[in-house]
Amino acid sequence: MGKIWYDFPDMEEDRTKNTGLCAACFTGHRELPRAGSAAFAHLKRRVRAAIALAADRGVTRFYSGGAEGFDLLCGKLVLEAQRMRPQLQLMLVLPYTGHGEQFSKGDQRELARQKEAAEEVVYLSTHYFPGCMALRNRQLVADADLCIAYLTHAPSGTAQTVGFAREKGIEVLYV
Repeated sequence: MGKIWYDFPDMEEDRTKNTGLCAACFTGHRELPRAGSAAFAHLKRRVRAAIALAADRGVTRFYSGGAEGFDLLCGKLVLEAQRMRPQLQLMLVLPYTGHGEQFSKGDQRELARQKEAAEEVVYLSTHYFPGCMALRNRQLVADADLCIAYLTHAPSGTAQTVGFAREKGIEVLYV
């Protein structure tokens, strides 16, 4: 399946497509537009719209890999969306138990907040090892019926995860 670009928020025709989905995963880069910039506000609007679209199509579980940047942003926006849609659940799939210790203090606090609020937190290993991020990326896709992606360049872990989604044959929404 090729790239699917949506002209948010004008996506009414897409709301009835592929209903009955259960889970979506997020994949995106650690580097985001500068917080407070117009580009960052635009990205947040598109992610909110993608979460709403997915929820309208039946998604209740949102899987995040808990990485800095896009993953933490998406987790935060899912928790925000829960206020209006209490059926939504944040699921964290983390590569190893010490994941996040190298984050900035602010990102450490945000990850801790998301771990506390998540419906489930899964650790794929007790320690870091080469390939643990790819394993996490593959697990995110394995659990998903839909992938919400912020992909601006390749090669990257994000491009790899989108590749896993394409291999599985699930729809990818690019924000």
